[in-house]
Amino acid sequence: MFREAHKLDPSAVLFVNDYNVEDGCDTKSCPERFVEQIVDLQERGAPVGGIGVQGHISHPVGEIICDSLDKLAILGLPIWITELDVTAENEHIRADDLEVFLREAFAHPAVEGIILWGFWEMFMFREHAHLVDVDGTINEAGKRYLALKQEWLTCMNGNVDHQGEFKFRGYHGSYTVEVDTPSGKVARSFVVDKDNPVQVITLNV
Repeated sequence: MFREAHKLDPSAVLFVNDYNVEDGCDTKSCPERFVEQIVDLQERGAPVGGIGVQGHISHPVGEIICDSLDKLAILGLPIWITELDVTAENEHIRADDLEVFLREAFAHPAVEGIILWGFWEMFMFREHAHLVDVDGTINEAGKRYLALKQEWLTCMNGNVDHQGEFKFRGYHGSYTVEVDTPSGKVARSFVVDKDNPVQVITLNV
């Protein structure tokens, strides 16, 4: 299947995607077995380009999540959390559990993306995993998600130094820098990622 898909679209990055890999609750789906499966596919010529961890989680333990991601990362492939939902009937516990998982995934250098498997109560794969109630109210889990998203944005402002430089540390992502000058505003966009962790942006003003 991998070889045929690659023939149809050589530019597509092909993932192996599985569940119960990251939480330590299912010995049949542990990271070690997932790694063995991926290596077996690679040895048979499958052009595996990434690892999908579905992320249907209940009661996550940060150390276990981190350890599982470490074991998967040994393959050197990008990891995506492809179907994240975190269940708990109590929305405050759900918020705490969601934060545990998101912090571990966001902090791990091999994780390149996180996809939610839903957010509205009417359209969820599992019960008690929603971030938005049926009436449109953002519940405690949704508020926690938005707070983390805001925390992980980099917004800086200030003045250039005597050398005309302004330095800052920020998260990976897309940036727009704007400089106010007597003649108007000058803007420039750039991307910071693991392949380009240090950026020097020159603006002629």
